[in-house]
Amino acid sequence: MIVDSMWVEPLTSEQVLERFRVSGEEHLVASERGLMVVLPHFGNWDMAASASLGLGLHLSTVMAPVVSPGITEMVALSRQRKGLEIFTVRQSARGLFRALRQGRTVALMLDVPEAGPTVDVPFCGGLVRCSAVPARLAAATGASILPVTCRREGPGWVLEIHAPVDASDDEAAVIGRIAACVEPAIREHPEQWYPFHHVYADR
Repeated sequence: MIVDSMWVEPLTSEQVLERFRVSGEEHLVASERGLMVVLPHFGNWDMAASASLGLGLHLSTVMAPVVSPGITEMVALSRQRKGLEIFTVRQSARGLFRALRQGRTVALMLDVPEAGPTVDVPFCGGLVRCSAVPARLAAATGASILPVTCRREGPGWVLEIHAPVDASDDEAAVIGRIAACVEPAIREHPEQWYPFHHVYADR
């Protein structure tokens, strides 16, 4: 994952997209109330972001510190150079609302909640603590939620964009639907799942 992210650093988003097979692009329909894409830590989310920018999306996301302040700054600059709008965890509440109002697409991670509300949902054989932020943003703004996975396939990549989930239920139900959409890809390619911490709520 890290090597691939370094390899694509000098490429444009359009050049990265040439290495992708995209499924479900028809679901990227502009919404007056905004659009969110929600991904698990699976495959490579930086590659997914580059490909999405190549598809014409204007992405806003939240970034927690990575290893050290120096590395965090380096990764943030790389993502901003590609066109991502980056918010710190402290800035995220107002920033994400504003991004949706401005017609940007908010990209959020599902299974490694850095901060904010969480819910435990059935995911890959157990209960996993996931971020409830997508459900709360959808309830507050009416934005659509698209579950997305990005995985390596041979020399290229596959970006799978699912249809919007029903976000009219309670938080656990909404997040559970997102998890159910992305789980088959993880079960098929478990070696590409990088949650970076103890995953299951029940040890």
